[in-house]
Amino acid sequence: LAAMWCNGSVFGIQNACGVLFVAMLKTFGSKDDDKMVFKTAWVSSLSMGMIFFCCPIASVFTDMFGCRKTAVVGAAVGFVGLMSSSFVSSIEPLYLTYGVIFACGCSFAYQPSLVILGHYFKKRLGLVNGIVTAGSSIFTILLPFLLRLLTDSVGLFYTLRVLCIFMFVLFLASFTYRPLVPNAKDKESGTKGGNRFSLFSRRKFSPPKKVFNFAIFKVTAYAVWAAGIPLALFGYFVPYVHLVSMLLWLCW
Repeated sequence: LAAMWCNGSVFGIQNACGVLFVAMLKTFGSKDDDKMVFKTAWVSSLSMGMIFFCCPIASVFTDMFGCRKTAVVGAAVGFVGLMSSSFVSSIEPLYLTYGVIFACGCSFAYQPSLVILGHYFKKRLGLVNGIVTAGSSIFTILLPFLLRLLTDSVGLFYTLRVLCIFMFVLFLASFTYRPLVPNAKDKESGTKGGNRFSLFSRRKFSPPKKVFNFAIFKVTAYAVWAAGIPLALFGYFVPYVHLVSMLLWLCW
């Protein structure tokens, strides 16, 4: 449930950026100002991009410090970024508060929510992943209605503060990411060979070759897959950011 909430709150807010785009445009500018339309759309574009851009870094931190610590810190950073976004007086600071701080926090909270599943589920891991990621679709369907109601009634800034509740719940939910205790065989294999590797224990930094292992790219199938997915998703997020703007331009 915690992982499902993470996927729902993170991508529900991101996928409903069209509603926030309209609210930002009304608050900071006008739909008739082409420059302001572009600058406003770039807030959501930057936020969406930073989430996935930080995923490799979040994965390294998850391996080094564990799922719980990484997710808790990420949710806290996301909360700070979203809350600070509700106090800006112009569109430019949102590039930092919403586009970078909030997005990076979401990235660090999101990645452990997928990693932790492998600690608890083996046989039906695929099904569990499907259920968890379904949270994003549920939130994506429901959040636009809530955001539309909030932006029309209380405005953009109070809407962002209400969304902080989602991040606070995510912060609390991240404490449930308790890794399972390794079995005796793992402990024995981990301590075999004395203290030679104590410098690179879980509580300390891993050697660079362990953190950045590029040998996997020598596997042709993985290299093709890793290169193909970004190309396939190159235009995937464009409608999320620009569809509302296009509809406003066509209808108004």
